[in-house]
Amino acid sequence: MGIFKNPNQNKILRNPMDKNLKRCDWAEKSELECVYHDKEWGRVIKDDARFLELIILEGFQAGLSWHAVLLKREAMRAAFDGFDARKISLYGEEQTAKFMQNPALIRNRLKLNSLAANARAFLDVVSEFGSFYDYLWGYLLPKFDPKFDGKPIVNHYENIKQIPATTPLAEFIAKEMKKRGFKFLGPTSVYAFLQSAGVVDDHLDACFCKGDR
Repeated sequence: MGIFKNPNQNKILRNPMDKNLKRCDWAEKSELECVYHDKEWGRVIKDDARFLELIILEGFQAGLSWHAVLLKREAMRAAFDGFDARKISLYGEEQTAKFMQNPALIRNRLKLNSLAANARAFLDVVSEFGSFYDYLWGYLLPKFDPKFDGKPIVNHYENIKQIPATTPLAEFIAKEMKKRGFKFLGPTSVYAFLQSAGVVDDHLDACFCKGDR
C-alpha cells in the first residue's frame, strides 16, 4: 500500500492514487477529486482561514459540480487574496468588474458580489464568538441539539444514493447564517459544507477514510 507525507499534517496518509483502496464513489471520478477526498473531505477543520475558504467555495458551487469548483480553486485563492477575510471584506464593484474579466474564475456576478458580504459576516462571527469553530461547534450545534456531545455526526451509508442533499440540521444552520448576513448558503450548500468541514462523516461505510480524522 502506497503512503505519502502530507506537508500540511504531521501524519502519514495513504497514497491518494492507490487504486486498491475503497473510496466513496464520487472520489473516483478524477485525480483531483480523489486527492481532495483522501486529504481533506470530512476532516475536522478548526482554522478560521480554512472555514472561510470552504464557505466561499461552497457558495460558488451552487448550480455547478464540485469538480468545476476544484478546478478553479487555486485561481480563486490567488484572486481572492488567499481567502483573507479582512481584505475580502473591503471588496467593491471595482474588484467584481476585475474578476468578471478573469476567465480562470467562476464569473457569476451575484456570487462575486457576495464575497464581501460573507467576509464581513464571517468577521462579525469571529469577533463575537472568538472563532468560527466556536460559533459552529460551541453554539450552533448545541443550539440545534442540546444533547450534542461535541463529536462529529457519523452516518452510515452503503452507496452514494442514500446520502441526503440536505438535513434538518443543515436547514437550521442555513437559516442562522442567513440571519447573520451570509449569502449563497442555502441548506444544500450548508450540508455540503458540514460534510467537508468534518461536522458530518458521510464517507461510505466501505471507504477507507471512514472515521479517519
